[in-house]
Amino acid sequence: MPQRILLFAAFSATLALSQTPPSAPCNCKGLALLNQVSNKYNGANSYYIESVEERTMTGEYRHDWQKTILLAAGAPGRQYRYEGRSDHSNAMRVSDGKTVWTYHVSDHHYTENPAPSGKFDQHRIIPIQEMAMLQAQSLRLQLSSLTRSLNSAEQLRDESLKVNGHKVRCYVVRVRSADEKRPTPNSSFEKTVWIDQKQLMIVQIVEHRHIAARFPGSGATDPMDEDRVITFSKTILDGTVPENLFHFVPPPEAKLLDEFPDPRTSFGSNLTGDQIPPLNLKSADGRTESLESFRGKPVLIDVWATWCSPCVEALPKLNQLYGEAARKGLALITIDQDEEAKTATDFLAKKGYTWPNFHVAGEVEKLLGSS
Repeated sequence: MPQRILLFAAFSATLALSQTPPSAPCNCKGLALLNQVSNKYNGANSYYIESVEERTMTGEYRHDWQKTILLAAGAPGRQYRYEGRSDHSNAMRVSDGKTVWTYHVSDHHYTENPAPSGKFDQHRIIPIQEMAMLQAQSLRLQLSSLTRSLNSAEQLRDESLKVNGHKVRCYVVRVRSADEKRPTPNSSFEKTVWIDQKQLMIVQIVEHRHIAARFPGSGATDPMDEDRVITFSKTILDGTVPENLFHFVPPPEAKLLDEFPDPRTSFGSNLTGDQIPPLNLKSADGRTESLESFRGKPVLIDVWATWCSPCVEALPKLNQLYGEAARKGLALITIDQDEEAKTATDFLAKKGYTWPNFHVAGEVEKLLGSS
């Protein structure tokens, strides 16, 4: 009897294993479609891509909205053009295969160098002006590697999407966190991709991502929801890309620099080499004097305010410099940013500082740029 029970148990276990349901099938149709699209972007000899991204980040202590406009174009012979614009970044990089120009639009400064045979120096400090431009530079690569991190993707029902006022019939593919080969810890997402059926090119991507951001050492979390809508307003793959895109004509106000200032030491507007704009300086007694009247002298201008602690702390050293260099012809001018001119004048008189102080009521930031 014991032997029969043992044999029956072994048979039951074998039967149970044979009836175990198979693992969930792979959504191979959606993945194959994304692969086909990625390969088209990757294999194009020439390309032109315009995109607009709107991103919203929402949390208990944060709500941000940002818009980024990108343009990426490329052609054989190391010709390319990358442009990126956002709230804090506006720059472009252009190469005709022989020369590469990088232009910081907001600063009106650009550099001109021989086109490198390889990639740009990956170890340099990236100026904030170039952040969106670098997104444009990597745009085609991102579209060429849609499936690199995926095991599966689900194809949904076809839809029509309105792009630039025209209805486009699209394949629709959805990707979720579970489709990733290696899901990101503390993060989940759902992304939907609309693909033009005729051209097999992406016209829109909508993504929702939930992030549980952990602060090291505290164990606390600040959940964050990120929503992105990326619309591709124009895409050309292996078509005619205008030659003039790959040549840079500096605007009249643009200034050529040997190299951009080091971002670690340069903040605000960089005026190196620029002609100082006209300033009408007003003293506490109402007298007005033009900065032009100091022409021919070395002039040190210090912008300060009585409410600015670092500014006030620097005044003794400024006074020491003034005492040592005034006899050599240095003209020291301070320009206060207080609401009332008398506030700064009384403060300087109390401290015994005798250099000329002026008040321009907010015009300094407008003319010289904030720092």
